[in-house]
Amino acid sequence: MVNPMSEPMTPRERAPYSAIVDRTPLALPGAARIIVWTIVNLEVWDISRPMARQVLPPPTGQVLLPDIPNWSWHEYGMRVGVWRFFELFKRLGSTAEPVDQCPGVPRLCARGPGGAR
Repeated sequence: MVNPMSEPMTPRERAPYSAIVDRTPLALPGAARIIVWTIVNLEVWDISRPMARQVLPPPTGQVLLPDIPNWSWHEYGMRVGVWRFFELFKRLGSTAEPVDQCPGVPRLCARGPGGAR
């Protein structure tokens, strides 16, 4: 079988168009009215190269290396923020998909949302 994600797909190729007025109502468990889907994107950066996205653009318009302000946000997320998400999910009794690729951060992969601490 061909991996469906091996080639880029347009939104219409992923799911056919359907107008909300033509759909049957979605019944959520326990008569819930909202679903919250939290996606935490964990990325590995090389500090010696420009970052793909910048939260704080450089004041001169030129990429600064190392990019300390944006690197700091990244490091906080990998060292502190993601662990706080794991604790929040646990406290809320929520489920989460495990982290399955962790280049350079094996401790994070070892933990995952349901793994050992």
